[in-house]
Amino acid sequence: MAQRGELIEWNDERGFGFIHPDGGGPRLFVHISQIGRIATRPHLGDRVSYAIGRGRDGGPAAVNVSIAGANPVKARALARGTETSPTPAASGYNQLRTYLGLILLALVAIGWLAGSIPTALAVVYLVMSAASAWLYYRDKQSAEAGEWRTSEDMLHGIDLAFGIIGGLLAQQLFRHKTAKRGFAAISYVIAAVHGLWLAGLVSGRISLGDLTGLIAG
Repeated sequence: MAQRGELIEWNDERGFGFIHPDGGGPRLFVHISQIGRIATRPHLGDRVSYAIGRGRDGGPAAVNVSIAGANPVKARALARGTETSPTPAASGYNQLRTYLGLILLALVAIGWLAGSIPTALAVVYLVMSAASAWLYYRDKQSAEAGEWRTSEDMLHGIDLAFGIIGGLLAQQLFRHKTAKRGFAAISYVIAAVHGLWLAGLVSGRISLGDLTGLIAG
């Protein structure tokens, strides 16, 4: 017999929360892997129905959870790995990541060929971008499998630490984090910072020596 309750805690980054059963009783742990595929993420206050099973630690946990009023993901969309079909406007907005990533990559290449960006810095951008792309890929796989997620702070951190090119391209390639406007806004700010920095190096308006002197001072 299905039980009912309310989602009273939810950690969206890590994919788990707690349900307060109707009629009282101890709260129940619920993992994202036990929630049916829906078009939106779970939210506090969601009404849920569930069965009681065992969690990973052997304690009671909610399983086979359904969120009342949530729209299920269509099978075709699930097979594509996307939750909804983007509108033309949304597609153009998301494509901005590709343009920004390629512009930053071009700045690195131009600066390296012109000698204004040393080989070591160009390699750092490539290595960190590869690491960032891998993290986005793994986080996408974890999200689909209902496993533990990489925190958004870590994703932004590696993007800031010279991985922004790979981060932007991976977001678009894997269709990951593209629906979260707040996450995208921070990514664009990071891209702007690196864009101004690289443009200054390429144009000769700033140099690595100036930056070293500023830090040392």
